[in-house]
Amino acid sequence: MNRMRMNKSWVFGWLVPGLGALAVAGGLLVWQWPSGEPETTHAKSDTARIDEVRTTADLVDIRAVRDGAGGLQVTLHIAEGWHVNANPASLDFLIPTEITASADNPLPLQIDYPPGRWIDSGLGEPWAVYDDGTSLRAALPGNIPDQPLNVAVRVQACHDEGRCLPPDTLQARFNVRGSP
Repeated sequence: MNRMRMNKSWVFGWLVPGLGALAVAGGLLVWQWPSGEPETTHAKSDTARIDEVRTTADLVDIRAVRDGAGGLQVTLHIAEGWHVNANPASLDFLIPTEITASADNPLPLQIDYPPGRWIDSGLGEPWAVYDDGTSLRAALPGNIPDQPLNVAVRVQACHDEGRCLPPDTLQARFNVRGSP
């Protein structure tokens, strides 16, 4: 009789809960296992497009022109579904968009960085970003040489779904005395 009670106690005390835990763990493992089928065609094509991109320079282009006030206007051309970080960057680990210009030496610029568009970062704080077509303006000093200027824009491209690429510095030439 004691042996039967001990077996019952062992079965209900250890074996049944242990088998239940194994069943739950197995169910969770199967549920998390990736299927061979894509959930939607759209998600698969977005993932492929994200994976094909190698650098920020593949996604962002710049155009530098003289604005109506004699300053510099840089327009960002950014691939669909991507953005660059605003200046100032919203979080310490993000790389802000920065403009520099030089002739023979770096030129001091007074840059008007727009505030950007706020997006949900998924990290608890929103980020300010620049989208395709964003224009950045800079006042040029009065004593610049009469030669083309080199304009550099440092940007970090991030996909709207959260993947950020390493930053790149994009280059453009700017004619001070006329249009490019």
